[in-house]
Amino acid sequence: MRKLSDLQNLLFRLGALLMLAGAVLHLFYEVPATVVFLSGVLLFASMQLQMVYEGRNFIVARLRRQQLFGASMLVLSGAAMTSQLFGYNATQHNEWVICLLVGALVELYTTLRISMELEKEKK
Repeated sequence: MRKLSDLQNLLFRLGALLMLAGAVLHLFYEVPATVVFLSGVLLFASMQLQMVYEGRNFIVARLRRQQLFGASMLVLSGAAMTSQLFGYNATQHNEWVICLLVGALVELYTTLRISMELEKEKK
């Protein structure tokens, strides 16, 4: 895995914190929460796209594709949150929470598994 620079790593973590803050803030204030969540998703997903796996391990490559799927689910949850805010007919309730849950679980699983596989690869 190509490592992120210090600035990119900071933006990656900031994006994750903004996503968390936006999801919690949505309970109280919908409009600012949507802006905070979307900015966090864009930072997180764009920095995750910067990480590239250049090895030949099939398992890590597969997990990387799953990780990108998780990032796309997070972006989709931001779009669904925006759709709910503006009252589009596509989403009437909190469907964005389902996308957020799926994306977060996939991200958690793939992050743990990729780190385990890379440690095995080093040995």
